[in-house]
Amino acid sequence: MASGQKGSHFSFEQKEKSKRVESTNFSSYVDPKIGSEGLGRVFIGPSTPFGMVKPSPDCTADPNSGWLPMPAQVNGFAQVHVSGTGGGPKYGNILVTPFCKDLDNIIHIDYRKNEEIKLGYYSTTFQNSGIKTEITTAPRASFYKFTYPKDSLKSLMIDAGFFLGESPIPDAREAQQFVGSEIRIVSDTQIEGYSRIRGGWNNGKAYTVYFFAELDRPFVEWNTWKGTKISKEAIQFDSYQKTGALLRFSDKDSVVNLKIGISFISSAKAHENLKRDIPHWSFNEVLNNLTSEWEKLLSKISISQNASDKYKKMFYTGLYHTMLMPVDRSGENPLWSDNEPYYDDFYAIWDTYRTSLPLITIIDPQREVDLVRSLINIYKRDGYMPDARSGNSNGRTQGGSNAEIVVADAFVKGLKGIDYELGLQAMLKDATVPPGGNEEAEGRGGLIHTLSWDMYLSE
Repeated sequence: MASGQKGSHFSFEQKEKSKRVESTNFSSYVDPKIGSEGLGRVFIGPSTPFGMVKPSPDCTADPNSGWLPMPAQVNGFAQVHVSGTGGGPKYGNILVTPFCKDLDNIIHIDYRKNEEIKLGYYSTTFQNSGIKTEITTAPRASFYKFTYPKDSLKSLMIDAGFFLGESPIPDAREAQQFVGSEIRIVSDTQIEGYSRIRGGWNNGKAYTVYFFAELDRPFVEWNTWKGTKISKEAIQFDSYQKTGALLRFSDKDSVVNLKIGISFISSAKAHENLKRDIPHWSFNEVLNNLTSEWEKLLSKISISQNASDKYKKMFYTGLYHTMLMPVDRSGENPLWSDNEPYYDDFYAIWDTYRTSLPLITIIDPQREVDLVRSLINIYKRDGYMPDARSGNSNGRTQGGSNAEIVVADAFVKGLKGIDYELGLQAMLKDATVPPGGNEEAEGRGGLIHTLSWDMYLSE
């Protein structure tokens, strides 16, 4: 009888513990603002785990992640950003800006009078216009909800020429440089186009961010621009000048919803990404799906119920940050076509090989398999595994060949589905074949001297 009572008591405790774990809202402990100021440069906007689209405010063209604390100005909200990076900026593409004026100006800067930042959700109210902007996102499409003051003009700008890190000096180191952009009015609810930019932190080749934007109500008036000239042309084709669109809605439309699909392949692919990721107009459904996805990952690790809320916030925010980059762009590779996973924004492996990547190996092993397969496939197609990569370009090395450690870690932990023979070829090439004058992007400077010294010692 005693043993039976003991067993019953044990079962009850287990059930209660299970119930407490199940009821824990892990995502509520995530504070995206931690690490965002100063040199932290963490992305504060909504993102799915390893998500390609990261929409958030851009406060001038200077900050790496786009965001700066108040009272800094807001130029608008771009769709692609990096998180927690040093050096020069990257991305900040396809800017959208709500405003309350006529369509005769292409600069619309405002300031925030408040801001709400939490996992999967961002909102702010503009100080001058009074417009409230709310943002959430899916992996490859963003969702905006604009609430305009009732007695105001209700306008929206889509800027295909904006980007972070712009410099007036051609080929300035770590600065992004404009190459071209295009915009097209498809219908009274749809706009498409692209932005082509080069350079940035890794001094990479040109990359193109395509978009397809859709509104839940028609605009009643529109203009487009090229350079500084505003016109009624429905298409502003690429002629090495910045382009964009200005839209105005009916005075009755106080709430306007906007969805933006993004692709690195084409505007048609961006449209397909939009239809697949957000086939409806429910902001809350997108937000709930995003939160649920994070909840599954964050719940992989539970800490003591006795831990303080402050400690839980530190822990789960840190865990959250490990899964913002690199970015899953499988099926979005403009450089080659195959069925291998494709990840970009390894920014940078010399830091993540000893921190986030070993952690992902444990809590999300299939994700790590895909990451390693992507690294090896980059070697197969581009010639070298990256030490860092962004905008579809290898760039910058530090402290040797750190991708090799990632492959070796997967091997010793027994991850299946990886071509380790090909991985060994990639490792040997990194160790023995100089990249021919492109050491900063691909390999180790001084490799020949090291090999010669080793051969001398072996004699």
